[in-house]
Amino acid sequence: MSFGYKTILAHFDSTERAGRRLQAAARLADAHDAHLVALYSIMSPLYSEPFVADGGAFVAQELLRFQERKDAEARAAFDRIAPTLGRAVEWRSETGDPASVINEHGRYADLIVVGQYDDDAANDVTPDFIGRVIMGSGRPVLVVPYTGEFATIGRRPMVAWNASREAARAVSSSMPLLRQAQEVQVTTFNARAGRGGHGDVPGADIATFLARHGVKANVSGSTSKDVDIGNQMLSRTDDFQADLLVMGGYGHSRAYEFVMGGATRTILESMTVPVLFAH
Repeated sequence: MSFGYKTILAHFDSTERAGRRLQAAARLADAHDAHLVALYSIMSPLYSEPFVADGGAFVAQELLRFQERKDAEARAAFDRIAPTLGRAVEWRSETGDPASVINEHGRYADLIVVGQYDDDAANDVTPDFIGRVIMGSGRPVLVVPYTGEFATIGRRPMVAWNASREAARAVSSSMPLLRQAQEVQVTTFNARAGRGGHGDVPGADIATFLARHGVKANVSGSTSKDVDIGNQMLSRTDDFQADLLVMGGYGHSRAYEFVMGGATRTILESMTVPVLFAH
């Protein structure tokens, strides 16, 4: 990972947001001279729409035609946007559970790009999709917000540091971006000094680690008893005018259930800039 991103995998679906997501992935591919893959995978309406036995075969046939139209429209949208990206992009399409498909293909990529789930719009994935990819892919996952245009990603990154295993993996996974950044901010939240915490000076050790990799970072801390850490992160990201947030992703999975930690859930629901997660 420290040698850069060589393969970037972007999830493509039939929503209008897919084009902006692919454009963001293409800009990253340009910056790192990476091979770009657009992987089309959506939740089939045959599985997401229940139907009763009476007329079930007819309904299933209509749902299949509906999906075929969605698939064709998505491919047409890709064909329109691909020539505008300024670089080659490989198209892949696979049926099945989208999270499982992305995880399988993502293990042969350096970075996975997915879109934020929008509770107020149509989605081609289930609400637990992002969490399952973060937990199951073994790769860093860049989540692009469903609103906004992101001309740059990583010129002014903010690292949310809590001295955990997940945060350490996020820093290592984002090193290609941090090395190219104009300015890097490391921020601790409600940091606890001493052994088992952040060391004698919270944030100092990770700043030293980054410096040895050629990354000069500014360190700051945020402490609040009244504001949860997720909202502190959102506030500091805005204060710093960051164009990327780097953080560890927390959660646990039981079969098809996914429960995210508080800060991770807050960020996934309210993000204003792209977020790179690692678990």
